[in-house]
Amino acid sequence: MKLNIGNKELNIKFGYKPTLKTRLLSKIIKFENAGSRNNARTSEVLEDLLLFIPEFLLVGLQVNHEEYRYDYDTGEGKDEQLDKVFLLVEEYLDNQDGDIMSLFQKLEEEMFENSFLKKAFQEEQKKLEEKSEKEEKTKN
Repeated sequence: MKLNIGNKELNIKFGYKPTLKTRLLSKIIKFENAGSRNNARTSEVLEDLLLFIPEFLLVGLQVNHEEYRYDYDTGEGKDEQLDKVFLLVEEYLDNQDGDIMSLFQKLEEEMFENSFLKKAFQEEQKKLEEKSEKEEKTKN
């Protein structure tokens, strides 16, 4: 996925090691679940999402952009790189008529549809669809 921010064209790709070392999947699932709970406090969820987006984008920049890399095992350099990405997200939101939810959805889509997770995600989706069809048949 290509993401244009200001005069930069960023190539987003979610690699195996950075995705797993940052525990990105569990964080994304947290947001998916928060959106489906009725008792979730909207302002807290939004604030958590706003704090998470730069981290999500940083992981997607690891494969193709050396200037955003850091040591996943020790965390060395992460804060400096994250500061750079906070500025990117701010520029995106200010100058692109950017929408934080659409940015989250684009990143999520890229991760599940074009990364090493593609096949696993498609299989999980198929299982969910089959389960839903079974439940629908038992209702009728």
